[in-house]
Amino acid sequence: MDDTLIDVLAGHRRAGRGDRLALVDQRASVTYAELERAVVARARELRAAGIGPGLRVGVVLTSSLGSVVDFAAVTSLHAAVLVLQDRAGAAERAAALADFGAARSLVDGLVTELGPVEPGDGGWSFAVTSSGTSGRPKVISRAWAGTLRNSAGFARGFGLGPDDVVLTTSPLGHSYAIEAGTLAVLSAGACQVVPPGPLTPARAALLAERHRPTVLQSVPVVLDWWGRGEVPRAGGWQRCVSAGDVLTAGAVAAWHEAGVPVYDHYGNSELGQLTLTPAGGQGAVGRPLPDVGLTAGSDTPAPVAAQYPGLAPVRMEAGRAVPLADGAGWVTTGDLGVLGDDGLRLTGRSDLLINIGGNKISPAEVETALRGLPGVSDCAVVGRPGPAGESQVWAFVEAGADEFDAAALRRGARELLVAVKVPSVIRRVDRLPRTGSGKIRRGLLMEADA
Repeated sequence: MDDTLIDVLAGHRRAGRGDRLALVDQRASVTYAELERAVVARARELRAAGIGPGLRVGVVLTSSLGSVVDFAAVTSLHAAVLVLQDRAGAAERAAALADFGAARSLVDGLVTELGPVEPGDGGWSFAVTSSGTSGRPKVISRAWAGTLRNSAGFARGFGLGPDDVVLTTSPLGHSYAIEAGTLAVLSAGACQVVPPGPLTPARAALLAERHRPTVLQSVPVVLDWWGRGEVPRAGGWQRCVSAGDVLTAGAVAAWHEAGVPVYDHYGNSELGQLTLTPAGGQGAVGRPLPDVGLTAGSDTPAPVAAQYPGLAPVRMEAGRAVPLADGAGWVTTGDLGVLGDDGLRLTGRSDLLINIGGNKISPAEVETALRGLPGVSDCAVVGRPGPAGESQVWAFVEAGADEFDAAALRRGARELLVAVKVPSVIRRVDRLPRTGSGKIRRGLLMEADA
């Protein structure tokens, strides 16, 4: 397999695909041959600026051609690259760079020295920050070659090919967007469309008519939002893929009515892309992708562990690497699930289980029940201390002020759940707090003033 992105781009040119579009942003588009020339030229400039094998570099990725060229050039120089989100706050970004031990940063095309180069090197690696849904984001680093191979495996499993045009809605600084998006698209010789910021359904429909994307790579909240408009029937969609949060029946309904299949995808910061399935909903995320190993409960939920060869994931803390895999390469994901003949079904996070008098309650189970009740657009369930310090189940519900009736929701929940799982507190919110990739920020809901 080709090791660098320059190798990947050159391979498409040699195969006669040099004149095919590779990337489209809000201002320009480039073919594979043009992108190859741009990355080679940029790599020459960055090498002259001191970037080379093993140097730890933080790269802020934006949804722009220039940002992708910078990323491709730095990785092709065999540097250790930390992908940073452009919407992250200054303090969060600085903390991530410090944990990674970055010697340089690359922001808007400018290289900045952050400190001396440490003895030894960071290896040829790829690092991301975790979503930070339950606290401060962690920096996870893995081997570059294994990461690129994992993204190529996702592309094959999803059936991406040179005729596909993939519209990616998440910012490229998120691991899902860059790995299951950019790296997968480039490995398949397809084209990626990267719009600037969130698009309203009206703007998304116009973009779909203009660029005729065949694939939508997105998250449940966007699928739901766009589905309420005319986006599923605009352009020439052939399929969608969703990740990052629970894919509900409501989020896929409009797409299915328009004849567009929706795939559910499961991955994480430690190991990349893990499973894929035609939307089963309610936690079903399907069978492992090629070369992915999975273990979970057989009848009852148990911790999910995963393995992918050649990644050797570590968590970076103050510039030092803390191994995450055991001796055989298995990593505990923090999720709970059941693995059967139809693949993996997730049942919640082990670190979010709520202990009520010895009863372990899965927020995912309570959320599934609440989402089926009238007036609930979406919800999030967390454990919070009650007046006497005891654990309580709290539910935060997205609902209109005129539709919200906490007592009615509690009565409905009692019909679906045993008493200990019924929320003690049900609170209405206009919008649940989310990360840039659409994941619910449960840590904020656990705070006293939420």
